[in-house]
This record gives sequence, structure tokens and C-alpha cells, in this order.
Amino acid sequence: MVHDGYLVETKAHIEGEKQRMFAYYLAPRGWERANAIKQRLATIRVPVVVAGVPKEMSLEEIDRATSVHLTFSDIIREAMTVDRLDLEYLEGIDDRRKRAMDERVKRLEEFTRAVMIAWKDGRVTATERLLVEQLRENLGISREEQQRIESEVMEDVLENRTGIYAAVAEEALEDGPITEDERELLEALRKKLGLSSRDVRAIESEIGKAES
Repeated sequence: MVHDGYLVETKAHIEGEKQRMFAYYLAPRGWERANAIKQRLATIRVPVVVAGVPKEMSLEEIDRATSVHLTFSDIIREAMTVDRLDLEYLEGIDDRRKRAMDERVKRLEEFTRAVMIAWKDGRVTATERLLVEQLRENLGISREEQQRIESEVMEDVLENRTGIYAAVAEEALEDGPITEDERELLEALRKKLGLSSRDVRAIESEIGKAES
């Protein structure tokens, strides 16, 4: 949808989240499409029980008849779980929505912690990958959510690894060119952090430019 111009993708701090995350909002083309869909849905009539009496109402009428704000998605989602919609039952949607959101957040947080542990040394073993995949299935995390979470965790891990190496390399370069002993220590650190030789050359080059 981003590629088709319906959504705009950006990375930002999301309320309640510790890490920066990808966020999406409707582009002008997306708004036009969404409004067109909403107008079509508004006129759809569905069976609903009102005070014990079955009748047919449009989605727009159902929304107006309840004291809580209902989106058309709310009504459709509720309709998929019952034989017939009940207006009184729809009144409790806010509580059910909150419980569902809290549960979803807990699952995502648990999965994110597992991914962070797996990636803490900059790489994931076959065993760790298997365990992460099993956890994803057990928690009901989608492939898209998994890819997003792993992408964000990998980015943070990479930033931390390069930052650690840069701090040590900067200290080694303070007194001039890196000595043989210092190079051995930096090489051991590079391997431990899972950085490539190209990565560390770029880091040391940036340090050299900053000090010159």
C-alpha cells in the first residue's frame, strides 16, 4: 500500500513503546479510497437484535444507536463472532477492545524481548531462530509483525555494536596510531560484536576525520 501511494511510512517514537517504530498514515490517495469504502459500507443492512426484537439496520444506523463510538470495522468484527448482532452487546465493545489491545501489547512485548535476547550478540543461531519461530506461532504474531520487530531490534543492536566499538577505538587512537597490542584487542572486540572488517574500517575512518 505504501508502494501504491495509499500509505506514508515513517519511523517515529510511538506512545507507550520504548523503541522507535515504523508508523503509517493515510496519504491523500488513501483518504479518498478509505472514504469511498466507508460510504459503501454505511448503507449495508444487517440483522441486529434491539431490546430483544430482531430487525435490520444499516451500519451507520447501528453506530448512531449506540452510546459508544463504533467504527464499521468494529461492527463487522463483532458480526463475525456471533450468529446475530445484539445492540446491547455492542455497548460493551470498549471494554472488549481494551482487553484485546492489552493482550496484544503483552504478546508483542514478550516476542520483542525474545528477539532482543536472540540478537543481543549481533547474530541468531539456528536454535535461537527455531525458538523465536515457535514463540511467534504460539503468540499469534504475524510474519509482517515479526519482520518489523526484528528489523527494529537489528537496527538497535547494530547501533549499539558500532557505538561500543567506536568508543574503544576512539580511546585507542587518542595517543596516536593504534599499536599492535591495541589492534589485537580491537580485533577480538570486532569478532565478539560480529562486525565485519569493512564496518570497523569505516568506524575508524570516521573517528580519524573527527579528530583531524
